[in-house]
Amino acid sequence: MRLFQASFRCISPLLVFFATACSRETPVPQKTSSETPAQTPTISEKPATTENIRVAPSTSAVSPDKPAPAAPKFKEIPAEERGKLSGLISFISERDGQREVYVVQANGTKEKRFTDNKFGDYNGPFSPDGKALVVLRVEGEEGPHKLYYWPLDGSEPKRLGPDTARLRFPNFTPDGKFIYFESSGSKELPAHFCDVYRIDTGGKKFEKITNNDEGNFEPVVSPRGDIVMHISSRDRVAELYAIKLDGQSPRRITNTPRDEWGMKFSPDGAKIAFISDREGAERIWLKDFPDGPERRLTQRSPASRVVEDKIAWSPSGKTIAYVLSIPETPSAVVLFDLETGKELFLRGPTGQFNDPSWSPDGKHLAVTVTQGSEQQIWIVRVDGSAWMKLTTASGGNWNPIWGLGRKAPKAP
Repeated sequence: MRLFQASFRCISPLLVFFATACSRETPVPQKTSSETPAQTPTISEKPATTENIRVAPSTSAVSPDKPAPAAPKFKEIPAEERGKLSGLISFISERDGQREVYVVQANGTKEKRFTDNKFGDYNGPFSPDGKALVVLRVEGEEGPHKLYYWPLDGSEPKRLGPDTARLRFPNFTPDGKFIYFESSGSKELPAHFCDVYRIDTGGKKFEKITNNDEGNFEPVVSPRGDIVMHISSRDRVAELYAIKLDGQSPRRITNTPRDEWGMKFSPDGAKIAFISDREGAERIWLKDFPDGPERRLTQRSPASRVVEDKIAWSPSGKTIAYVLSIPETPSAVVLFDLETGKELFLRGPTGQFNDPSWSPDGKHLAVTVTQGSEQQIWIVRVDGSAWMKLTTASGGNWNPIWGLGRKAPKAP
């Protein structure tokens, strides 16, 4: 079973201590490695039909027999358009010597350090009303993980639930009343391995939702607010299961001899996209929820070292952004049009692309771009035609999450 082994595959050295065999991924967002040389990508593993590939018009493709340009040209988002960008973007920054949560207006103004302590803080999702942010705190290598509900108006953050050895994948119910997450539990409600838990945002009701010795992981609440999807290893492989909000009526959604993980609901809750290695390579699959046929998103051949990951549905549900990783090539963010079947590779600044996050109106994305030891967050038009550098502080700035930010904090 690969579920408990693969968590070590892409973890940066600073995050190795988090990978304690509880899930495929780290308990907090994983940082992009900077080991791959920064260069303009050349896609060596292509879909069966090349007419489905589009390259953003900002640059041209690099010929395999010519060196990559030192600084590819790309158009910048004009000032007038920047000023109209709305919402709030949270991200992780290491500029202060440890990992802290920062927030910035999408137009690049009012950047602010949101958390301030000696431990590592990581940004979770915004609340559905846009007034608060989930923060995960990890107190050292052997210390506990803690969950916070953190209002954006500057009022006191609320600690939710007990200390735990593992806390991952927090997400809200659509009404904002509960947060579901993967955890090793507490002394009063322990998990044999890992299980799905929930707590109300008032911090009064901490509940264990699943109970299997083999483990349950990665809860995702349906946008319809009636179902929680999660991974379960009760069948000796990682399969997708659905349960009611109270944990009742478990239902197996996938059934293959290999692993499935990384599922995301479409905005209307009618479809799920997930990652599976059932064909020997990590590819994105689609399914009409709950009983529809399962089909591959792309027709890329099953080369095991070529990986599709980091699924992000557009707000309209018509496009899926994902990260494509190819050996010895910087990772790329790709947009797949579900209506036409065409792909758009975003081309812009030199470096590895990761962490796609859609703007609430679906017209732009925020992405992490890694250039050597530097990581910065950029905003790009959905057609890839223009870019804007959002962060500039040295060191790591990564894992952007674009929210409504209806009550943005005041800049110092």
